[in-house]
Amino acid sequence: MTSLTGLAWPQRTALLLGVGLALWGLADFARGEAPLGVLHVVTGLVIGAAAVRTRVARLVGSLMGVVFLVVFAFGVGEAGGAMDAGIVGNAVHLLVGFASVAVAESCAWCEQRARRATGSR
Repeated sequence: MTSLTGLAWPQRTALLLGVGLALWGLADFARGEAPLGVLHVVTGLVIGAAAVRTRVARLVGSLMGVVFLVVFAFGVGEAGGAMDAGIVGNAVHLLVGFASVAVAESCAWCEQRARRATGSR
């Protein structure tokens, strides 16, 4: 198993994002908001598990960016709907969507830097 110090900074960020989402999901379950709880716990576990490799974190970050930006759109577009997390929750969905895309882009940058350092393409 890889230690935290062996992970690149985008991988550590993905791990932190995954833990935060899983905790947010548990809080959703405690408040009785099961649809959002499932979304947050599952995506948190997926993002956290993907942090093991930069290539996987890049792919999952891209996918989760799309997922959370779509959830944001549904939350804002359907007030009172299953994906509406309120003003703060919807804003956090937007931020998580952008953070996921940022993790994906950062992982791609780390992969390119590692390839240049080894001289392979």
